[in-house]
Amino acid sequence: MHSESEIRSAIKPLVEFYGEMTTSEVKQHLEEVLDYDDDDRIPSETRNEILITQRIGNIVAHQRDTVKVYSEGFIVDKSFTPAHFFAIQGLSGHEQKIPEKEIKKRQQKAKQKHVYKKVNWELENERRSLIGHLGEEFVYYTEIAKVKEFDPSSLDKVIHLSEKQGDGFGYDICSVNENGETIFIEVKTTKGTAETPFFMSRNEKLFFEENIDNNAYVYRVFNFNEESRHGQIKIVSAKELLENYNFDPISFMVTHK
Repeated sequence: MHSESEIRSAIKPLVEFYGEMTTSEVKQHLEEVLDYDDDDRIPSETRNEILITQRIGNIVAHQRDTVKVYSEGFIVDKSFTPAHFFAIQGLSGHEQKIPEKEIKKRQQKAKQKHVYKKVNWELENERRSLIGHLGEEFVYYTEIAKVKEFDPSSLDKVIHLSEKQGDGFGYDICSVNENGETIFIEVKTTKGTAETPFFMSRNEKLFFEENIDNNAYVYRVFNFNEESRHGQIKIVSAKELLENYNFDPISFMVTHK
């Protein structure tokens, strides 16, 4: 069964996507970003829902303050009925809800397309290599060290999403910059040079197309050493990626007719 901490980490990117959600909407959409296990699906003995959605409600019910900032990077406001979850901006101690204009922009975008689907892990594991996993860990701890320098209280906002959700969101790690803005990181790792070609899934490319101006980056890890688990990082913005790189369709997923 997923803990409340793990649930909050999954809620973070979901709220980032929509901008604002009610508790009911979080319950409705959480399974799109988190794989429920058998224990999560056990019916509650006290409510007409399964245990994991009850735990979402518990996050709100156990909140003593009317408005609370969660360290993972979202706000829960209980002045609404049901409570509302908001995406935030700002560093620790100075967080605030994103502007209403930005919320409407995100919600409008959400109506126009699907939430990124999770990847079939059996197929995903066939293409993911050990070096890719190690590269993500390297970037995750690099981001932890970077955020620690300017705001140690914001470390919980650095979340390694792909550990639990594959490339379901189109990026691997969410972090925060010195302006308190969420940044979205897709990690591509090679033992070769920064110019070595790399692969992107349809989800990943779609995410960068839709977030060309929204702090989305490829962290190209190169000259990576598996023994030391270190390498160099070239940061490529979404705009640079889409304008200066070629995308060649060279593979297929093959299924039985």
